[in-house]
Amino acid sequence: MVLTEGEGGFVIIGAHRRCGGEPELGVRDWLEASKSKGMELGIQRVSKALEALGRPDRSMDCIHVAGSNGKGSACAQLVAGLVRAGYKVGLFSSPHMVCVEERVRIDGREVSSEQFDSALEQVKSLDLELTFFEITYLVSLLVCAENGVSIMVLETGLGGRLDATRSADVVACLVTSVSLEHSDVLGDTLEQVAREKAAIARPGVPILIRDPGIPSVRNAMRDEAIAATFYDPQSEDFMEEAADLAQRLCAMIGYSFVRRPINWPARMQLINSSPPLLLEAAHNPSGMRRAIPEIAKILPQTWSLLLGTSPQQNMEAFLEPIFALLMVHPPTEIITTEPQNGRYPGVVQPIAEVTHISDPVTALQSFSEDVEMILVIGSLYLCGNILEHLEVSTDIL
Repeated sequence: MVLTEGEGGFVIIGAHRRCGGEPELGVRDWLEASKSKGMELGIQRVSKALEALGRPDRSMDCIHVAGSNGKGSACAQLVAGLVRAGYKVGLFSSPHMVCVEERVRIDGREVSSEQFDSALEQVKSLDLELTFFEITYLVSLLVCAENGVSIMVLETGLGGRLDATRSADVVACLVTSVSLEHSDVLGDTLEQVAREKAAIARPGVPILIRDPGIPSVRNAMRDEAIAATFYDPQSEDFMEEAADLAQRLCAMIGYSFVRRPINWPARMQLINSSPPLLLEAAHNPSGMRRAIPEIAKILPQTWSLLLGTSPQQNMEAFLEPIFALLMVHPPTEIITTEPQNGRYPGVVQPIAEVTHISDPVTALQSFSEDVEMILVIGSLYLCGNILEHLEVSTDIL
């Protein structure tokens, strides 16, 4: 089955971002051409590549994270808490918002283009048919192993059982919240989706699962992860919930963890511009339901909305939390736009009878009324478009 690659505290970030130097065209052209393969589920190809590369995953303690919502935030919390505790920590995550180097971070900062390209050459030299996701995953393991990383955090791309990241040897697994998503691949019931996520479990490896709160879903996950520990965080803030999960997992496996607020781009990210921008990358119905109540708590009296999204399986469910917010706290202006550089074209006019401007930067610059804040929401790619325009860092710490 061939698919395209999947998308994912109140913080202030103001540092300027970077995108490394000019890459070597040949190896980057090869990487770009691999996008045409989409995402081919299964771990046979990437396992063969790992063996040929000398199993870089085995030189680090790898932690595998899956989930429908919150897995990126949990990865970020793991990285931040472990780095502050004194470990050297790598991270593989996807997708990237601005630069492909964002997929590979050491101690919260994206690696240089030189480091990325050196590893990319090694993967290219294998002469194997690999997808874009598989290539960048392998690059992350090589770069981090070569730079003395001791703990490597791996974020799944889609599902869990057949995701390329499952090829790594790991010391622990974490599954965050699950929701009905990618039904054509993962199954059309919540139990089926949850089972695929929980299938990142390995024999004898500790696994922590955010308790789904539904007995049938919990039982489905237990079928795949019989020794799992289920945990129900009590925090209403999703970044705090991610920190709860990260801290609990580290306690399970004996790692030190230092908990503090973190910078996690496009997750309740406040940009000190004029007017201030609040960026939130909620991109599916369950993510939107979780984010909107937190946003409502901090919206000022006057605000405007910039909304853009990729195609949704259920657009009505995706927009419902936004409409509820608009009813109780109407914005001054609404503009919709189309996220750029994503795997699917942005949706044209997701909300009828409001101003629609296809280019996100032009849309942002088209607000005419003075407000205390502009909320940018609906897509990680949209947030990336705005961060790139503003030259704001995507580093975690």
